[in-house]
Amino acid sequence: MNSESRMTIVVPVLNREATLQRTLDSISGQTARPLSVIIVDNGSTDNSRDIASRWMSRHKASDFDITLLDMHEKGVSKARNLGLREAVTPYIMFFDSDDTMSPHHVEDIMTEFAADPTLDIVGRDVRLHTINGSTRTLPFADSDLLFQHIFYSILSTQRYALRTSLLRKAGGWNEDATVWTDYELGLRLIVENPKVKRIDREPAVDVYQQPDSITTDSYSKRDKELMKSFLICNEKLSGNMPLRDLKMLDLKGIVLAGNLTRAKSPEGRRLLVEILDFANGPFEKIERYACYLYTALGGRGIHRIAYFRHSLKKCLKSHRTCPLSK
Repeated sequence: MNSESRMTIVVPVLNREATLQRTLDSISGQTARPLSVIIVDNGSTDNSRDIASRWMSRHKASDFDITLLDMHEKGVSKARNLGLREAVTPYIMFFDSDDTMSPHHVEDIMTEFAADPTLDIVGRDVRLHTINGSTRTLPFADSDLLFQHIFYSILSTQRYALRTSLLRKAGGWNEDATVWTDYELGLRLIVENPKVKRIDREPAVDVYQQPDSITTDSYSKRDKELMKSFLICNEKLSGNMPLRDLKMLDLKGIVLAGNLTRAKSPEGRRLLVEILDFANGPFEKIERYACYLYTALGGRGIHRIAYFRHSLKKCLKSHRTCPLSK
């Protein structure tokens, strides 16, 4: 691998022959050089590996190093961890094999890292293209990280790059979690108290929702995996966060329990019972149950209520004029 490269992009691949070429071409179109790319084929049974191999033959150069690895044991976290082990650059980015990046994306990020060598994470908003044809912006934030990640998943894979040493210190990707993998990792990264910078420009990454994306319609199909991943999040953070922060994660779990119940999964009630056991008194238990019922009956927007309360508490604590009252 090119020792002068400062950034490695890791791309795990599993049966993405319809989108992989577009993704890889957007990476080879990056203005940042030198640049390293690690593609990890996770046991594809279609033409994905051949597409990656041909792309590597065409584009590999002295300032554009490409490595193609095989990970036959299935699991996106296993594939990402293989890429992490092979990376030798100080910064790393993980990118999905069905998304695209604008030509200046990596250069923008590396400019921020160069301007402030103490930064641990640099990110930006991304555009999400949904299956139904709509487009919306998914935000990134560099303040109030825990709240923003718990309710808005700001450290989803496509939104940031980070210091390789920070990721290794946090333990890499959790191979026991099969869904919510970037959500769980994001929580562990935040516990490390990283220095974060948001690029305040137009999104440079386009995320394309796929039929196998985790949506409400698929809760019943992957209910046990979702339940397991949430409990992993809770277990990993229970000894590293104050109670008030764990309560935010509990509210996220209440919303998950409601969505599971709405999808007719028995895991919803099981998760609800576990979270209610941690309630601090009868009022909090009633409040959590009300949020669960609201979500289970099809209600949305619990995170907005949480944001209002969170912002109000911050205003009162800081003794500044509350923007919510303006």
